[in-house]
This record gives sequence, C-alpha cells and structure tokens, in this order.
Amino acid sequence: MRKLLLILLCLLVIGILFVAQQTHGLRIARYTWEAPRVPRGFNGFQIALVSDLHNKRFGKAQKRLVKAVKKLQPDMIALAGDFIDLETETLDFTRAFLKGIKNLAPMYWVDGNHDPNSPFYGELHELLDEYGVTVLAGDVVTLQRNGGGMTLAGYPFWELFYQPAYPVQPADIMLYHGPDEFYRFAALGCGLVLSGHNHGGQVALPNGRAILGPDHGLFPPYSGGVYTDGEATMILSRGLGVSGFPLRVFAMPEVVGVELKAKEQ
Repeated sequence: MRKLLLILLCLLVIGILFVAQQTHGLRIARYTWEAPRVPRGFNGFQIALVSDLHNKRFGKAQKRLVKAVKKLQPDMIALAGDFIDLETETLDFTRAFLKGIKNLAPMYWVDGNHDPNSPFYGELHELLDEYGVTVLAGDVVTLQRNGGGMTLAGYPFWELFYQPAYPVQPADIMLYHGPDEFYRFAALGCGLVLSGHNHGGQVALPNGRAILGPDHGLFPPYSGGVYTDGEATMILSRGLGVSGFPLRVFAMPEVVGVELKAKEQ
C-alpha cells in the first residue's frame, strides 16, 4: 500500500509540474507563408505575432517575452489584442513589454474582445500611442521593403463579430483578433490572416487540438497553427495568457514567427 501511495504521489507531483510548465512556459512557433502575391522585395520578411497577453507576466520586466520576440528578428510586430481584461489591475506588464520591444520593428495593433471591457482601455491606447504602436481600426496601410509593397489592414474584434455586413477592405495581410472571420477574409481575397483569441483551447489533446473554445464549445474548428481557404492562409496564435480557468495543458503560451517567401508563378 505504501509503495502504491508513493507512486501516486510521484505521479501527482509530475502532473503538477507538467501543468505548471505548460501554463507558465513560453515557446516560439515558426511558420512560413509562401505565396505568389509576396513581392520579391519581401522575401525573408519576418513577422512576430503576439496575442492574448491577458496581463500575464513572463519574468521581471517581461524579460522572457521580450527575449522571445527579439529572437525572431522581426521586420514587423503584429499585436493581435486582448492584452488586458476585466481582471487587469495594472498596465505595468504591458508597459514593460512595449518598452522592451519599442525600437525593434514597426508595431501594429488591433483590439481584441476583452480590451474594450477593461477599465484600463483608455490608458492602454494612450500607452500604445506613447510607444509608437499603429492602431488599425479599419485602416489599410502599405508596407514598403526593397522596392516592393504589401497592404496591411486590421479591424477591432467587435466591429466584425456581430456584423456580417460590415464593410471590410481586403489586404495582402489582415490582422484580426479572432479566427472566425477567416472565411470572410478569404472570400474577399485577403492573402495572410493573423489571429489569436482561442488560446489553443487552453486545454487540448496531446496533438494540440483544442478541447474547448470560446463561442464554439467542445472541439472548436480552430485550435492554432496554419489553416487555408482557397488562396488565403490563416496563422493562428495560441496566445500567451489565460481567461477563465487559470491553466493550460498541451497549449503552451507562444510567440509566433511568420516568414514571408515569394513564390514564382
């Protein structure tokens, strides 16, 4: 009996350590988008996608998170929203992160579903302005590199979520918090869609498939990684923080790197 109890205790400790590592660890997920619409001048262009911080801390002054983004050597940083929520009590963690990556690359932001509900929402946008982050709210900007140009657009989450008729301008790269509008962006002729929102389900199967997802219940259609619809591609981040239950299993926090490659027709 004692031997059995010892084995069970060891398994319990291992389980606790595993969940802690899955919840508080940080990984880098790398993907490539190769498409004919990528100009030669953008070949090798690096995008860092950061989503769903939910005011989570990754070391003093967000050292681990900043290090992960720097490791990607990005030419552009896409911030896909939900950095704060109703439970946010300070903007210190967001401020520390933005300060750490301020001069690394141009930064672009879209609101998530939680940001506008936070009492710190106004201060968040003041902070974004302070650190030179371009807020996309139905805007289309042109990125320039080596004589080539690509369009980038972004929309706040709530402008599209309940408004199927909301006018959307297509772009080469679309930044939007949630994955559920991917079909709309694909139909409009967008090329690359960058999203977050689902947290990888927070609890997933060992193969990474989400067990639960916001707005979808059991086994949502999107977990994380790469999805295609016709000529459009969506790269979905599993994000960084938590919402609801405070743990992750087989859905470790991640920073996503996307490398663009020109494809000869």
